[in-house]
Amino acid sequence: MLDILPVMGVYNYTMDAKNRIFIPAKHREALGSPLVVYPSIRSKSLKLCSLDEWRHITEKLSALPVREREPIMRFFNRMGDSLVPDSQGRVTLNSDLVEYAGLSGGIVIVGCGQNAEIWSAEGYASLTASEDLEAMRAAAENADV
Repeated sequence: MLDILPVMGVYNYTMDAKNRIFIPAKHREALGSPLVVYPSIRSKSLKLCSLDEWRHITEKLSALPVREREPIMRFFNRMGDSLVPDSQGRVTLNSDLVEYAGLSGGIVIVGCGQNAEIWSAEGYASLTASEDLEAMRAAAENADV
């Protein structure tokens, strides 16, 4: 098994007028380059992962029947992008991704193990305010964690 750094931590940044955001150095180190960014199906946020993780995701999806796989892949790929951070660690998000996630001004980048999530500051605040710790404890217990 490969030693892969976990993507962890919460970072608050500001997106500039050109839709550029800074990717934390720890996340860049863990995820490598290029990065793949795509819209989340479960929330108005973006997922950021390594090229290897993207390949793993698409391999899993390839096991689905075509009528289920195609709409998901279309959703991910019509807005998704591959990104190479510049020398300052910034990437430029396309306007479709920015609009989908409601990004403007303050953003939050959250490490989630094998990937990261990009949230608007307001969206992340709303998410954390609604977290159900009891449900998470029960799920962790079920997973013997």
